[in-house]
Amino acid sequence: MTSADLDVPKLKVGCIINTSSGGCGSKSEAEMLGILKDACVTNCKTWCGESDQIERAFAEAATYKLEVLVVLGGDGTIRTAAEAYTGTDTYLLPLPGGTLNMLPRALYGDVSWQEALKNTLANPATKGLSGGRVGEELFFVAAVVGAPGLWMEAREALREGDILDAVHKGGIAFEAMFDTTIQYFISPEVSGEAEVVTVICPLVSEQMSDSEQTLEAAAIAVANAAEVLGLVTAAAFGKWRENKRVTLSKTDRVTVKSSSDIPLFLDGERANVGKNAEITFVPKAVNVIVPLT
Repeated sequence: MTSADLDVPKLKVGCIINTSSGGCGSKSEAEMLGILKDACVTNCKTWCGESDQIERAFAEAATYKLEVLVVLGGDGTIRTAAEAYTGTDTYLLPLPGGTLNMLPRALYGDVSWQEALKNTLANPATKGLSGGRVGEELFFVAAVVGAPGLWMEAREALREGDILDAVHKGGIAFEAMFDTTIQYFISPEVSGEAEVVTVICPLVSEQMSDSEQTLEAAAIAVANAAEVLGLVTAAAFGKWRENKRVTLSKTDRVTVKSSSDIPLFLDGERANVGKNAEITFVPKAVNVIVPLT
């Protein structure tokens, strides 16, 4: 991580705010502009709207050739931004505006989006993130493969206040948990079956530095339903060593297969991959701005 003489007020800054994400609303735009103004960032283009307007916002933002893009939204919005600016010179500042907030929480800790923005603007530093890829989709924290990931959907339905949908999705996750076995292949020496396979990026691994050019794969045998929610939470931040039924490996490639469609979540968002998927390491994926430490 370097400060890189980053003078944000002199850069071309844009902001995208998804008011449908649950952690922000119609007043967030004014609040964000106030925080930016306090940090002397006054020349800023903003896009603020609900989910059906966000795709257009990203398309318009791309035409501005922004040097910094502040994004406030849920995991899906954050990952869309990261995918859009992978391989570019634009710096992202992804703020927590959803439920799990996997990437913002990994970068800024468990703080509000206002606090994350203020802390970062007060002492900005640049950071290059590596990640993983499944097909055309990227992730920067973790990929969760297996039925326990379905609990993420139940949790999202509960957040939105749809109790019946939450119960329905929770029931599906419970029924699928022991019916869906994942076959995994990491190397000729490391392969087998597990209820859950998680692939962790260097950003959140407890055993790898941010600069390490590899992923960390964890194959987990789930003992009972009570472990599911804890495993999903641990999946976000790599705390696998607390569980004894875990096989860990460093690798740049993981292949997973199942007899039925695989539940796969990339940074908290569902991805459709069918019955098999290949997960690969992506070096130097995207640049972000974080507080200098």
